[in-house]
Amino acid sequence: MPDVNALRLATLADDATLAERFWPQKQRIWPGYMFEDWTSNRMWSALHDFFADFQLYLLDEDGNPIAVAQSAPLVWDGTVAGLPVGWDRALQQAADGQRAGLTPNTLNALEIAIKPEWQGQGVSYRMVKALRARAEAAGFQAVIVAVRPSWKDRYPLTPMARYVRWQREDGTPFDPWLRVHWRCGGEILKVAHPSMVIEGSIAQWEAWTEMAFPDSGEYIVPGALAPVEMDLFMDIGRYVEPNIWVHHPITTARIS
Repeated sequence: MPDVNALRLATLADDATLAERFWPQKQRIWPGYMFEDWTSNRMWSALHDFFADFQLYLLDEDGNPIAVAQSAPLVWDGTVAGLPVGWDRALQQAADGQRAGLTPNTLNALEIAIKPEWQGQGVSYRMVKALRARAEAAGFQAVIVAVRPSWKDRYPLTPMARYVRWQREDGTPFDPWLRVHWRCGGEILKVAHPSMVIEGSIAQWEAWTEMAFPDSGEYIVPGALAPVEMDLFMDIGRYVEPNIWVHHPITTARIS
């Protein structure tokens, strides 16, 4: 494979077809239920309608998208207490701020997705650095990310507050995705919880997961970072996902 640092970046503003062309890869990457978040389904169009310049795609030598870093600018006061509650609220805050005519000062990264065949080739570092460069070019103070740790689904019963403290022998974060952000200059701030909430009927969850849920209670679902609660009497399954807020400073903004 070619050097990923030599590959070209393009935005959705450059080519409006990139999102549709990369969509089949997202379907390969994410569990089906991850596309059923209510806030995302309502607000995702804002990324195309208002924030096209902040949707970054990495193209292979033939011009095909192999990775995407999706983001939305918002206003953040630079304090831990002032962070959005989680992923859902950050997306909502960015859209609300745009409608209100607020001047953003921070880039909120929503997703980095990489075509499976290109994973492990350094693309993740390229995309994180691209987000930082885009924020700097816009004059923003920071990039913030509600990180979805890539190995947390292996330990769904471990509270995120414990998982985030796990380290390797060299002192780096245990989780590979957190480690990428850390190596790119990211600072782990706190657990984002609730970050995303996905609800559906029992039948919907059975279709999304290809599992059966014969009784009410908590279930370990493939790809989920925490157990999913099933209530057969109410006919509802509810998944509340925790994430981890990471801060990439662009200026010397104070974090308190």
